[in-house]
Amino acid sequence: MKIIVLIVLVYSLNAFSQKSEKFEPGVRIIENEKIDEYNKPKSILFIFKGHTHYIYYFLDLKKRLQKTFKKNLKKDFKNFKLNFNYDLNAKNPLEVDLRNIPSNKYNEREYELICQISISDIKGWDDHLIKKRKQYYNINVEIKDVDSRLLTVVKLNVNSYYTIITQNKESGKLIYSVVMEN
Repeated sequence: MKIIVLIVLVYSLNAFSQKSEKFEPGVRIIENEKIDEYNKPKSILFIFKGHTHYIYYFLDLKKRLQKTFKKNLKKDFKNFKLNFNYDLNAKNPLEVDLRNIPSNKYNEREYELICQISISDIKGWDDHLIKKRKQYYNINVEIKDVDSRLLTVVKLNVNSYYTIITQNKESGKLIYSVVMEN
């Protein structure tokens, strides 16, 4: 009887044990669907969607996207039309968040492509460690033409330490490659 109990105990410990996975900061593509007729655009309007408190994240991502486009397009950047709209809302938004949302609204019809970016599945833990706290979230990217025809759907998975902003440089590079490289 003791042997049977021991076998069951060893089996259950092995079967139900948690696997130790190392948390690695970074950004990776977990979903990428692009139609075959997709062509590199000459103009793009990014629309950031989500909660008003994400404004700081989106302002930083905007800065990273602009730098990446400028760096990669070099001379062609002055002829490339790139702008950003903010479609952020909340039931009880913080006044400071609302003050930081840019009020410029660009007409979607003036751009070859519309790229909507949102955040989902955000999780955080180890908040008591401040600089070592961890976040996990997805960046959802949908690219449509002016007729609202869906051309590309991409989901990026992001692991970051400290704040969700710390991986925006890498996120910007991946978003650029999705938009500009076939």
